Amino acid sequence: MDPVPRDSDATRSRLIEAAVAEFAGHGLAGARVDRVAAAAAANKRAIYDYFTNKEGLFDVALNRVVGDLIAAVPLNEEDLPGYASELFDYLMAHPEAVRLIAWRRLERPEAGPQIANTFVNHTRAVRDRPDDDRSEQRVDPVDLVILVIGLANAWHLSAADLLAANGQDPNDPQRIARHRAAVVEAARRIANPS
Repeated sequence: MDPVPRDSDATRSRLIEAAVAEFAGHGLAGARVDRVAAAAAANKRAIYDYFTNKEGLFDVALNRVVGDLIAAVPLNEEDLPGYASELFDYLMAHPEAVRLIAWRRLERPEAGPQIANTFVNHTRAVRDRPDDDRSEQRVDPVDLVILVIGLANAWHLSAADLLAANGQDPNDPQRIARHRAAVVEAARRIANPS
């Protein structure tokens, strides 16, 4: 086996990648820095040197996951159903994002990026859409974005027996495609009530 080069940027990056997997799988309380260090082929001391403590490592891992998600799937206030479908696809391809964000809510809600500002301009743009004669039926822009994100996350937040309640394997690509289509249609109906 080739020795791992002693490059601090590479070591830090490997530690973050290993931390994402560890925290996604075990949460903050269940994660072990020994396992992170081993998976990153790094010395455990490097975690403390770079991140101060386990909580600091969790915060950096969470920032990475949320930053990657926002960069890959920017909120598109002009096409909320399209945003919902892209977010659904991203979360299907990156279950570690769903899990790490869930662990944040459960164990460390104050951690991670403060992303409210990311949504301010988008929700303002939703609010400033031209009104029609049904404007009183419109959902508040912040609530609208929350609902669309919730739709994209619903598959991951549902129990396996509910996902299979129609008798179809929830891992069947056709079953997932049907749910994805339902997400898009529900987002369309919420965003553009008729």
